[in-house]
Amino acid sequence: MTAASTLERSSGPEFDGPVLDARGVHKSFGSLEVLKGIDLQIAKGETVVILGPSGSGKSTFLRCINLLETLDAGRIQVGGRDVGYEVRKGRLHELAADELARRRADIGMVFQHFNLFPHLNVLQNIIEGPVGVRGQSRAKAVATAQSLLTRVGLEGREKSYPRQLSGGQQQRVAIARALAMQPQLMLFDEPTSALDPELVGEVLATMRDLANEGLTMAVVTHEISFAREAADRVVFMDKGVIVEQGPPAKVLDDPQHERTKAFLARFL
Repeated sequence: MTAASTLERSSGPEFDGPVLDARGVHKSFGSLEVLKGIDLQIAKGETVVILGPSGSGKSTFLRCINLLETLDAGRIQVGGRDVGYEVRKGRLHELAADELARRRADIGMVFQHFNLFPHLNVLQNIIEGPVGVRGQSRAKAVATAQSLLTRVGLEGREKSYPRQLSGGQQQRVAIARALAMQPQLMLFDEPTSALDPELVGEVLATMRDLANEGLTMAVVTHEISFAREAADRVVFMDKGVIVEQGPPAKVLDDPQHERTKAFLARFL
């Protein structure tokens, strides 16, 4: 095991390193190796869009960041702290369930399917995490939720239930719910793929606003226009590796790798 001096990393408000620091991330499912050594850093306030064909490992990588999947090898830190582990006497040890929940709260995630609780109204969906995990007072959580609903264009829908909302509205509630936890990093896993085409724009507009506000984001999507307009950096993945990355204008308009060129040709 690596020595303590190399394992330990400064964290907290003074930490000025990358919000996300992923090193040598490997993940297999049985004999299928899905991630083959991913290295990726995301700076505070940066929006990174991850592109790639189906099966390239994009969503699996996001799920590893949020510890919805465990790593086979490598290391992921968010805000200078290991995801799912802590260092004791120079060795990595798995976190207890309660501390894991608190660490995971630093990472917001918006899924393809909205994952709202159908028996809770919009307000209840948003405040459950801040009250139950962050320990906020209900009054503070409600005030934050109302502000976030205004921010995502759903002011006045606090008492609505998910079944009373369109898919686009449900996804915007899911975004507000994630933001209510005040995460250091937001992950979006193909957030528009389950939406009817006419509803995609409203969700992308909300995400563009968040990017413009300086939220740190990693976005897996096939929406090339969003990548072009909102990303600070585009990462192209294929077959479990990062093939190339750079500013949107460079990767999208002048890709260097044949695999990137072949993928983008589908959207022309």
